[in-house]
Parts: sequence; structure tokens; C-alpha cells
Amino acid sequence: MADEVAPRDIVWIDPSRAAEASGDDLFEFAPGAPLVTAPVLAKDAPVLSLPRAFIERLRTVKCYRSPEMWRVAYELLWRIVRGERDLLSDPLDPDVVAFQRMEKAIRRDAHKMHAFVRFRRIDDETARNGERFIAWYEPTHLIVEREAAFFQRRFPSMDWSILSPDRCSHFDGDKVSFSAGVDRSAAPTEDELEDLWCLYYASIFNPARVKLKAMTAEMPKKFWHTLPETAQIPELLADVPRRLEEMAKNSRRMADSAMPFIPHGAPVDELRAALSGCEGCELFKNHTRPVLSEGQESATLALLGEQPGDAEEREGRPFIGPAGQVLQRALSQAGLVREDLYLTNAVKHFRHEMQLRPGERGKRRLHKRPTIEHVSRCQPWLDAEMFRVKPSALVCLGVTASRAVFGPTFRALKPDEPAEPKTSRYAKATLTTFHPAAILRASSPELAQAMEDHLVDTLRRAALSA
Repeated sequence: MADEVAPRDIVWIDPSRAAEASGDDLFEFAPGAPLVTAPVLAKDAPVLSLPRAFIERLRTVKCYRSPEMWRVAYELLWRIVRGERDLLSDPLDPDVVAFQRMEKAIRRDAHKMHAFVRFRRIDDETARNGERFIAWYEPTHLIVEREAAFFQRRFPSMDWSILSPDRCSHFDGDKVSFSAGVDRSAAPTEDELEDLWCLYYASIFNPARVKLKAMTAEMPKKFWHTLPETAQIPELLADVPRRLEEMAKNSRRMADSAMPFIPHGAPVDELRAALSGCEGCELFKNHTRPVLSEGQESATLALLGEQPGDAEEREGRPFIGPAGQVLQRALSQAGLVREDLYLTNAVKHFRHEMQLRPGERGKRRLHKRPTIEHVSRCQPWLDAEMFRVKPSALVCLGVTASRAVFGPTFRALKPDEPAEPKTSRYAKATLTTFHPAAILRASSPELAQAMEDHLVDTLRRAALSA
């Protein structure tokens, strides 16, 4: 660029073919083109002003394993220096398209490297813990140096080396260093941890989710020779029919939703009695008591929460735990009486996980947010309730309840956005506000107060609409 050599006057050569440059073959390939083997920066060369985005992306694209990369990169550089500052914004320019294609190829190759590098342990007295973990990997492009920082972050506590034909990277706990590429014979072929890893892989292999095309697309066979677990894939695949038959015999077929378990058109009292037999989703297997609702069918204002909590599940009533206390305080401030309302949840079972709290004996059941699938499978219960109650106004407490009514695209609330009544399939006036539990988890007292004020204001608006 300093000598103003135009792109058309340059022939880029693969380093592996550098020997050809000493003969006449090169000039037969490109008659009249000068051969630049050792460019020297001119002393009076001007400083180039380049877009930061081009420089950052070039750091990625330069790993592309082809001289075509240098042709494209130099062509773009030449044009940018000569005034086309926004060149990379042109999605139809052939050189920009090629540049983007190479960039995507590098990122895809990096993703594969992150997934398919397998370390093997060896004894090494020079390593911190007397052991080093070595991996052999053959990337499609020249990415070993580029991706070393990723493995340094992922495995900071172990000394490791990643060997490849092009370049090798090494980490000693302090810094990453690099050395020339080596042959595959320099890497160990197995270690004592491998059998354990293969046993784990076989145990998590799910025959019901086998999709060969998707598997080979994500894990191409060219990587299989470096992955110890792939040796057992043919055996695992051959055993799929037997395992599927066994799974079918030993498992109960789960309904697509709660629909088959609902006595349609029945009064709310009968719905509550029928709920204990619901198996519409896997939550019925966690041995918790489902909670339908509390209140009379004649209520004109209904409140819809997320799911029963630990205290609610134990007592069989909604909103009686810590969140229920916050709700009761808000109802009092809004001038409402709980007994006049209809209270229910979008999901009827308590979804939770067991965790051991420090300093406590045994495990506690901690709330876990239900998924969209749980809400969808439980929707027939809500439909049946609302068909009987027919409230004039409905308040959705929290995002999960709001999405059960308005769909999965409902966005999160903000404390400074007042609730405006909207028409839904359940009520002419449907308002959304914060769940009392979210107020308890607020990051600051100021935010908690703002959220509670929003809850009280929404309840007052709903009372006027009812």
C-alpha cells in the first residue's frame, strides 16, 4: 500500500507453494505480474486512517486458510484508503460478500474447536500440579492462536497444550505461548479418564432424540478421530430400537395438555376436586398438591398469578405465603377485600428445585419459574375457570401470568408505566402489574416501593373497571 501497488498487480501465493515462486511457473500463471517477496515499508509512507470495524474484522478474517483472503482484504483496504469509507456497509459488493463469508467461516470453525477439543492427561514435572493436559486438534483454518485466550479462560487452573499441524498453544498458569506445528504422533492417544468420560457420554445418550443428519451437521465426522466418545456411537445407534421399546413399556404416555382431565362446564368447586388427578405436564410427578383457586364464581374482579409457592402448596390455598402478605397489604391500600375476589394461578403445580442452604439441615424447595410449555399445558384449567367466573376485570400479576393471557411476546413491565385496561378473552378490562414475589426480590428498597405502588394503583384501576 505504501508503494501504491494496485490489487490487480499482485498475485497472492499460498505459503505451502512458496517454492514455486523461485521458478517460472508463477509467471506462467500470471504473465507480467511483479513478484513481491519481502515488502519494505517506505520511510515516507503516509499513516493510513482506517475504520476500526475493518481492522477488528480483519483480525478474524486473517485466519482464513487461503491466499484468496489476502486478495479480498487488500482489495478492500485499497478501496477504503481511496475514499470508500462505508464500503463494508454495502451488502451487495462482491468483495464485501466474500469478506463476510470468510469471517463466518472462521467463527464457525472457532465454535467447532470450542466443542471438539479433548484433553488427555500426562505426567509433567514442570507443570504446576505435576500434570499437563494435551489435546490434538486439526482446525479447518489458522485459528489456534486466535482461540488460545478462550481456553485460557475456560481452564485457568490446569496446564495445557493444544497441538495442531499449523501451530501449537501452551498455557502454564501464567501466560500462553506458541510453538511450531507438530505431527499427530506428538500427542498422547489415551488416558485413564477416558473410560469414565465415555461411560458418562453413553449414560446421557438419549435414543428418543437421535437425529443423524442434525448430529453429523453439528459434529462432522472429520472430527470424530479426536473424540473418544465417538467410537461407541455406532453401538449406541444400533441399540436405539431396543431402548425406545423399553422406554415405551416403562413410561406412561403423557397427555399433550390438561384438557383430558377437566370436567368441562363444571362449577369451580368440581374443577377444584378434579385438579388432583391432572397429569397434563410432568409437574404432577413432583408429589406436590395442585392449587386451583380461592373465591366465589360470582366475583367481578379476578387476580391471576404465576404458580403456587411452597406455603401455598402445603396449605392448598393461593397467595398465603410471603408474597401473599405483600398482596394483602396492597389490597388493603387499594380498598379491596380478599374474600370478594377470585384468586388463581396460570400454573397449578409448584415448580421447584431442591437446594441445600448453608447452615441448615436438609434441603429446601426453592421456587423455579414455570416454562411457556407449562403455562400452555395448564391453559385449559384457566379457560375452564374463567368460563365459569366471567370476571368484569382481571389483573395479571407478573410476566408469566400476563403471557398466559396475552401470549409469549408480552414484554416485561416498568414501574413508571401505569397499567391501562385492555380487552382480553377473559375480561373486558385486563390489567398487568408486578407479582408480589417480584417486589420481595427487588434489588433496592426504592425499586420495591415503586413496584408496590404500581401494584396498588393497578388494583384501584381494576376495581373501578369491575
